[in-house]
Amino acid sequence: MARCLPTRSAAPRLTALLAAGLVACASESNAAEATTTAALLAEAVASYPTCSVWHVSGICFWLRCTPVGCSVKTSTRFSHFAPDLVVSTYHDVATHPWPEVGIPLEAASRGLVGTLLGFDLADSAGTHSRADRTDKQRRFRDADAIGHPAAGLPDLVTCPSAVSPFMPYFQSSLDAAVWRSFLPAELLFPASWVPGLREVGTWPLNTWGNLYPRTGEIVQQHEVKAAAVLSQRIADFVTRPAQPHIYTYVASGGATMRRGQLVWDPPPAMENDPMGGLWQMNVAVPTPCHVFGLNDTGSPISYGDAMTTQSGSYAYTLWRPYACCRDRGIFIGHIQFGMW
Repeated sequence: MARCLPTRSAAPRLTALLAAGLVACASESNAAEATTTAALLAEAVASYPTCSVWHVSGICFWLRCTPVGCSVKTSTRFSHFAPDLVVSTYHDVATHPWPEVGIPLEAASRGLVGTLLGFDLADSAGTHSRADRTDKQRRFRDADAIGHPAAGLPDLVTCPSAVSPFMPYFQSSLDAAVWRSFLPAELLFPASWVPGLREVGTWPLNTWGNLYPRTGEIVQQHEVKAAAVLSQRIADFVTRPAQPHIYTYVASGGATMRRGQLVWDPPPAMENDPMGGLWQMNVAVPTPCHVFGLNDTGSPISYGDAMTTQSGSYAYTLWRPYACCRDRGIFIGHIQFGMW
């Protein structure tokens, strides 16, 4: 089964196989309403051989000087995807898909908002549709992005992550003014107005939904696809600085020294592009790694079938591509021959 997409060019060839594999995975598993820290760690470890695409990607050169002279040292450059964020979407905080971490963090943030404002701007507002409603495709969900517990594992043959485990990088309750469109800051972006610009999927053939405006409301018939698009929206702005939201920036792009290694951080998240991040569903059904926007228009089986929950809550892990090499002195350059 294809578990991840190592390059953008591989995406068209693997689209049908991925869609079939995801449906098969859902059909063989029992949908769960929640996950745990232990389960997230177990799924990340089990998926690492295929989701990480670990490979040697080059050689780094270092200048090391001593009182008796200088010499050039080398270290191996290697690359891989790493589980960075757990992105959750939910109808109500009581049904948070990662309850042991998400519920306490959400309670603390809502208490802070209530103290500062004197009222709760972010009470539960997820949408449920009555049988006689005609606008059932319109959905709203609260959401958060929390550092994956595997981000703190020892850096043996892996690159140090740019995120801290269990740290909240985004909580919609703190960002309620924009996430709930009270403050229409997202409408300043052209992609919020131009059809087909920044779509999850290939517009107009198989669009899952528009990335902009990056708020908690979406028009999508399938609730799993709706959760996927909302997750992509969150990843989009938390991996970019100076966006009109309240969040903690996740370092993206460029090279930096981190825990004894020179690390090339992943690029900002991007829809329809494997190098923009791979997604793995944790709730309701653990799935292989994949990109959102798969073309399932030619099949009677849609993405997300047999993956729905009664609560309307879902959680995804975002895997991002890193590259790094061990620090052996003053960095003077590198030769790259890997996929990234």
